[in-house]
Amino acid sequence: MTRPATSPAPGLLLIGALYLAQGLPIGFAFEALPVLLRRAGVPLEVIAWVSLAGLPWVLKPLWAPLVDNLGRGAHLGRRRAWIIPMQLILAAAMAGLAMIADWQAAALPVVVLTLVASVAAATQDTATDGLAAERLHGGRLTRANALQSGGMMAGFMLGGSGLLWASGHIGVQAALAVLAGLLIAALLPVLAWAEPRATTTTDDDRRPARLRAYFRRPGAWPVLIAGIGFALPYSGGLALSKLYLTDAGMALDRIGLIGIAGSLAMILIGCPLAVRMIGRHGTGPTLVSALVLTLAALGLWLLPVAGLVAPDLAIVLPASILLGTAGGAATTAAATLMMRFAARGSQAGTDVTIPQAAQVAGETLSGGVATAIAAGTGYAGALAAVLAAGAAGLAVTRAMLARPAVRQIDG
Repeated sequence: MTRPATSPAPGLLLIGALYLAQGLPIGFAFEALPVLLRRAGVPLEVIAWVSLAGLPWVLKPLWAPLVDNLGRGAHLGRRRAWIIPMQLILAAAMAGLAMIADWQAAALPVVVLTLVASVAAATQDTATDGLAAERLHGGRLTRANALQSGGMMAGFMLGGSGLLWASGHIGVQAALAVLAGLLIAALLPVLAWAEPRATTTTDDDRRPARLRAYFRRPGAWPVLIAGIGFALPYSGGLALSKLYLTDAGMALDRIGLIGIAGSLAMILIGCPLAVRMIGRHGTGPTLVSALVLTLAALGLWLLPVAGLVAPDLAIVLPASILLGTAGGAATTAAATLMMRFAARGSQAGTDVTIPQAAQVAGETLSGGVATAIAAGTGYAGALAAVLAAGAAGLAVTRAMLARPAVRQIDG
């Protein structure tokens, strides 16, 4: 396996900036776009298909080996040769969206640009994960995983709830133009860092990355299945909560502020909490605890959704904060598990990408199916279904984490 040079490792500011950039199009596609479409009168049956914008994140294992294999001798560096052009494409796509005035009349360009942004962000994510897994170790890798969760949620917040809030004050076009500028600014730490070359080359380094090599490693399937199980309840609850508040008649900027509160809880409470718990108890117990907290948050959301209490800030805000805290802790623990697994192999980018794609598949399935159920049975029935799926996901995740090959990752 290649051993990196001892010259400067990527700073945590660089890692955080890259993950923030990747979160922007996800937040726009999964949080802002459905609400904007619903406000325009688009039916839930149609909005349920918006979750397919996550498809590039599910399919990215198909081209992840290319990201690992190509760029080894590039002047920019193996990982920067992918990161820099992908982020420029991402910024261009968001700028293109900002130039569209009438989205109803230009639905196809909106969809195409959203997909381009998603493909660029998913590809950049593979390179960034490979960079972190190869060059960061121990507690520094755990902190990078917290930045991964927190940075992506910060981007999700800016591209989703932040965009909704800003759109109520400066308009959708201006808000998207600001996001495009942030993407360019997030690239500056990458341009300022010189990626060091590897100091040694072995047979493993000359062997090209392959998808099948992941599945031959002990613990590969349990890590992948755990990635699906942990993602189900958080994403399903998040998707339903925003649509429920929209149909309840809550103002757009207030929905945005509630979403921002949940995102800040994820970044400022959930991710740091996971770092501390992982250091004391390991990734497995931290992930299980976070999933239990997620189910508690969904139970709190069920109170207003089922009509037991009024959907006012006194109940909705704590529910959003609790769900964000649980999501931050779960995502950080799962990311640490995946990266520690990948760091033990010779194709880090590919080996992180495969379980992450399974995670996104779980999120996409949960959000889309939950929305479709809400269209047929109402929000209460849909949230009850998410709770049931989350309980099943918790049981499966605990079983996978108990496998000896997975337990060794914390060793």
